[in-house]
Amino acid sequence: MKSANSIYLVDDDEDDMMLLKEALENAIVSVCITEVGDGKELIDLINLKNPASLPALILMDMNMPRVNGLEALFALKSSLKTQHIPVIMISTSTDQQLIRKAYEEGVCAFIIKPVSILDYRMVAEAVNVCFLNNYGYVQKPAVFRDFTNKSILVIEDNPDHWELMQLGLKQNLPDVKVIRLSDKVSTLNFLTDEWNHLKPPPELIILDLYLPTRREGLNLLDSIRYFFILHRLIPVPVIVFSSSDSQEDVDACYQHRASAYMIKNLNFTSSYLYFHDLCDFWWRIITLPKKLRIQ
Repeated sequence: MKSANSIYLVDDDEDDMMLLKEALENAIVSVCITEVGDGKELIDLINLKNPASLPALILMDMNMPRVNGLEALFALKSSLKTQHIPVIMISTSTDQQLIRKAYEEGVCAFIIKPVSILDYRMVAEAVNVCFLNNYGYVQKPAVFRDFTNKSILVIEDNPDHWELMQLGLKQNLPDVKVIRLSDKVSTLNFLTDEWNHLKPPPELIILDLYLPTRREGLNLLDSIRYFFILHRLIPVPVIVFSSSDSQEDVDACYQHRASAYMIKNLNFTSSYLYFHDLCDFWWRIITLPKKLRIQ
C-alpha cells in the first residue's frame, strides 16, 4: 500500500544522503525513506514496484554515475506508471543550463544542496509542508521574512474559501500583493493582457483545482504552463490548492506539471500560517532558471 510519507532519496554521496535523511526523519512524523545509490538503481527499483507501492516523492541528486539525475528524470516523466510522482532535484550544481533543463524535463523544484544543518532542516520542513501536506503539526513560532515587492496570483472560484484565504494571506503575508481571479477566462485574459505590464509580476500562482470541475482546473494548469513556454518567460511555480484529498486528483495534477499539490485546511484556527511557509520555501529555498535558452 502506498504510504503518504514514502520518500525515495537518490544520491551517490553517502554523507549528503545521511544529512538529508536525518533532517527528513526529524521533520516528518512516520516518514519512510528508501535510500537509492544512483539513477540506474532508482529505475531498476521502480520497475520492480507495483503502482500501489510507488513513493509519494522522489528527492534526487543531479550528478550520479551510470544514470544521472536528468536521465532518470526523463525516464520517470516518460512513463505513464511514474510521471505522476513529484521529483525534487537537489544538487551542488549552479549551472543555469542544467537547472533550466531540469524544469523542462518536469522537475517540481530545484534546490542547491544545503551547506549547514540548519539549511538541511529548512529543506526538510519545506518538503513536509509543500509536498506531504503535513502542516497540521504543532506550529513553531514564525520567523517572518520581508516580502516587500512580492506578489502572488490566486485563482479561486469559491467565495467562502477565498474569504478565508484572503484573511490568512493578510495576516501572514502582509507585505505581499495578492491578485485574485475566479475562472479560466479571466485568468487567460489576465495573462495575455496584463502579465507583462506588472512590476513585478507574480512570483507564485495558487490554483484551485475544481473551477468548477477538475477538467477545467487541469486545462487551465496546462494553459498557464503553455503561456510561459510560448512567451519564453521564466516559469512561475504553480501550486494546486484544493479541498480534495483524492490521490487521483493529486496524481493528475502532477501529471499536468503542477509544482506542488496542497490540501486546503479550512479550519481557520490553523491561521493559515502555512501560506508564509509556502512562500518562504518557493522564494528562498528553491532555484529557478535565471535566463532562458537563446534560440
